[in-house]
Amino acid sequence: MTLNKSSDRNNFEVDGVRIEITRPHPLLYPMSVYPIPQKDSGVNAFIKLGVRIINDTPIPFHLNLFQSFIPELVTSDGQIIQGYLVTKEVIINTKPNKLLESSQKQKIGWQQIRPESSFGFRLNAILSWQNNSLQLKIPSPANYVLSSDNLHYFWCFDDLQAHTYQFRFILNTEYQPTYALESNLRQKTTISENRSKILATPWVNLRFVYPLSTDNSAIEVNDIVFKVEMPESVLNIPARETVTRTDVKLRIHITNNQSTALCFYQVDSFELTLIGDKDKEISFGSDPTKQVREAEKIPNSHLIQPQKSAVFDLDGIFFWDCGQLKFAISNKSHHYFTGADAFDYFLDLEPGASYQIQVVYHVIEQKRKQLEEQLLEKVWTGWVAMPFVEFCLVGS
Repeated sequence: MTLNKSSDRNNFEVDGVRIEITRPHPLLYPMSVYPIPQKDSGVNAFIKLGVRIINDTPIPFHLNLFQSFIPELVTSDGQIIQGYLVTKEVIINTKPNKLLESSQKQKIGWQQIRPESSFGFRLNAILSWQNNSLQLKIPSPANYVLSSDNLHYFWCFDDLQAHTYQFRFILNTEYQPTYALESNLRQKTTISENRSKILATPWVNLRFVYPLSTDNSAIEVNDIVFKVEMPESVLNIPARETVTRTDVKLRIHITNNQSTALCFYQVDSFELTLIGDKDKEISFGSDPTKQVREAEKIPNSHLIQPQKSAVFDLDGIFFWDCGQLKFAISNKSHHYFTGADAFDYFLDLEPGASYQIQVVYHVIEQKRKQLEEQLLEKVWTGWVAMPFVEFCLVGS
């Protein structure tokens, strides 16, 4: 078995099997920026990661989701940040030997990828403060794929700083199974000496940035300030039986502190994450509709002169639909391309609950030349996640 670098895919391949990071994609976004949460706020920062394993062979490929699939983090100068695997909580009232009976051992932790197909999953990594140490916590794929309430495994990296890090996943394709449930695991990252068995994704550059000391809802990246604003943090939700709706003002302020004017593209450039109790991400869906609000004309870009700002409105509405409280945010990319009003919906919300919302602004590098030819101006590209904003729903 040999390890070959595939130039057209820009990642490693072992005997027809390869892995890649699909979010944030390293070719589309050479650098992804994330805010460091305030130390005493109790708010975490979330990093959505997407991974795909491609099996180009005529035989099934078996993936161990616990220990053979390992995240790796290094500093910009190549220093390895040591990671370790932990359980989130001890399994209660479950004996390991009972849980790991022979009939179940074949199921726990393993995923089969069929011939000539792929398998993908998304993970919500968490950047948070633990005992005065900035920690990046990355869940094991088993948490998501197996969907078991008893399996909560995380890779942790401690003592991080406001720096740029390189991140990737590595995979031992000939990993032999050991069952981590036999103990409360705290295992150092180890790689087999036989490097020919190791797959690796391309590196992704992650940059961690503190919010501004004068405004914790804003961060500055390369002399561009990105600020999220929600003027009303306590929202009154109408009674379930009414058709009344609650308007929500959500604005993004972008300030250009560079010496030249920059265009900021708006179409298909914003995405939102909504987090509820216990760091649970709220599910969402997109659907063109005309029932919430009439369509409105929007610009597809803003030219911001040096030392000037522009405001992007991402207004939303809370409303009841079939007994379910929904939060609709205008999806301007759908409106621009289809001519119909469209919304992203966050589903199954609860009056009386508190939530955190985050906006990511992103424009892919490959669009730069095309946009600059159309707009005749220099265009900003990149991936910037803004600080979370907290709000509370108050029922009538």
